[in-house]
Amino acid sequence: MSIIKGFKFNRSLGQNFILDEGLLDNIVEGLNLSKDDVVVEIGTGAGTLTRVLAGRVRKVITYETDKRLAPILEKQFKYIENIDLRFEDGMKAKVETGTYVVVANIPYYITTPLIWKFMKDTGCLRICVLVQDDVAQRIVALPGGKDYGALTVGLQARADCRIVKKVPRSVFVPVPNVDSAFVVIDKKRGVHIPDAFIKGIFSARRKTILNALKMDKEVARAVLKKIGIDENLRPEQISPDKYIELTTRLAEILHWQLVIS
Repeated sequence: MSIIKGFKFNRSLGQNFILDEGLLDNIVEGLNLSKDDVVVEIGTGAGTLTRVLAGRVRKVITYETDKRLAPILEKQFKYIENIDLRFEDGMKAKVETGTYVVVANIPYYITTPLIWKFMKDTGCLRICVLVQDDVAQRIVALPGGKDYGALTVGLQARADCRIVKKVPRSVFVPVPNVDSAFVVIDKKRGVHIPDAFIKGIFSARRKTILNALKMDKEVARAVLKKIGIDENLRPEQISPDKYIELTTRLAEILHWQLVIS
């Protein structure tokens, strides 16, 4: 607590800090970082996570929007040469550092935009982000469950996703209203399912996949049969791999332009 003694938290910035370096060290252990990695940290906060990261990687470029934290952070980082502290909005900054890993502890309302921003950045290899526990469950969900949806498929088609650690609300200062989890999203190369397509499918999740596909039924039926998807399944019962097959096959027929990384 001495690090932030007297600091007035700004609710509009969603400021909730983790000050327990032992817990943070345990979390960072699970991120599979190496001494050669460059980390882009979004949301420096109290600087505790930044210091732990700096002890494990080649460089940490850390972004913080609240300039009131400058005296706290500059004092902490004064003798740590591999921390590059920048007081600007990391969501708007253009990262120009070759390949890198994103680590973020930010307001929950911008976690989804952050994930998609860096999913689209080819320089970013991995996203490690603290999210609400219910969002974490959606990211790692398996087909057939209530948490499985467009977010699940959109991410799992592009990345290997896992929960590193559950983080109870009690470890934050101030204490938020929900529990959290640190999630790792390891990007992989391959076909990207068009976002509009998968959102359209899951907007009709009560329908069968045959009816959720807004196209000629006979063509849809033939495509589903060819790739081994039962036309009576609902969207949440179909795996990300099968959605990739479906998208690839439809692209051949309908001449879609797919993104391949």
